[in-house]
Order: sequence, then structure tokens, then C-alpha cells
Amino acid sequence: MRKKTSTILLFSAAFLLVAALPVMPSLLDNSGFYGMAIDESGTAIGDYRPPEDGLAIVFFGYRKCGTVCPVQSVNLMELGERLKGEKVEFLFVTLDPETDTEDALRHMVKSMGEAFRAYRPESFNAAQKLASAYNGFAAKSHGLENPITHSAALHVVTADFRRRLVYTTPDLNLERVEQDLRRLLNNKSESST
Repeated sequence: MRKKTSTILLFSAAFLLVAALPVMPSLLDNSGFYGMAIDESGTAIGDYRPPEDGLAIVFFGYRKCGTVCPVQSVNLMELGERLKGEKVEFLFVTLDPETDTEDALRHMVKSMGEAFRAYRPESFNAAQKLASAYNGFAAKSHGLENPITHSAALHVVTADFRRRLVYTTPDLNLERVEQDLRRLLNNKSESST
């Protein structure tokens, strides 16, 4: 009986920890942001430039991903609708440049909305290195349905690629994400006047 109770308690604690993960960064951070607030220089992504006095939300994924990419794509399209007319762009960085051609990426982002862009590194290794520069990971998984295992974070960067917020999970409260982004945009406009 004692072993069964211990097992139940262990599984309950694990379940509560997993349930708290999406909000953990904001619980540990006193900035008032829903996302994990950071302030560090990021790495430029090819010839892409975020909007001047605006923000870019960067996501690393690939078109044939069957796990987190579809969920994050829906999140990004919803945020695109909520922030229409704002200085916010969404940059999809492919982790599978061998399969995701320039034409396929162009077609994909065109279907997502006018604020969407795509970047295709020259190789998987280059994509992996770029994801790593954003504290993410990407690894090839041979023999699996999804050939690339990767992190699912959204990175919010300024025009100079300064990283300001990170959302570590696709399970997002989009209303709170929108509030975070509007707050950053307002802070930028207040500091430029």
C-alpha cells in the first residue's frame, strides 16, 4: 500500500510540474511579462531585418514537421491577426533546407499572411548552429516519422536582433502573448520620443 501511495504521489508531482511549465518563466520572473523576459544580443539571421522600431517573432521549424510546428504556426497566424497593422513580423527559419526549397517556403509564408517571412540556411548544420545561437536545439532523428527533433520556442527580437522575450512552449495563452508584444512596442515608442 505504501509503495502504491508513493507512486501516485510521484506521478501527481510530475503531472503538476508539466502543467506548470508553460507559466513557469513568468512565475520566476518579476518583470510582469507572460513570456520569459531576457535582454541579450541575438544573432542576425541572414539578410533578414526586423521592422525598424518594431519586433520580429522568430521560430525554428520545418514544413513537414508533424509535432510542434503545426501548433506554433497556428499560434503565429492568430498573433498575426491580433497584431495586424503593428510593426511586428514573423520569421520562420527552416531546419530542413534540403527539403524546404525557397519556392516552397515562399508559398508557405504567403498563405500565412503579409507579416510572415522565411529564411532558409544553406545547410542543416548552418540551421542547427543558428538555432543553437538562440539557445535552441535541432537534431536529425533517423528512422522516425519526424526526421528532425527540435525545440519549439518563439523568440521575440528587436530591429537589432536584441532578444527580449522567449516563449518556451506551444501551449500559449495568446491574449497574454499579445499583451506582452504590445507592451514591448509601447515601451519602444515611448523611449524613442
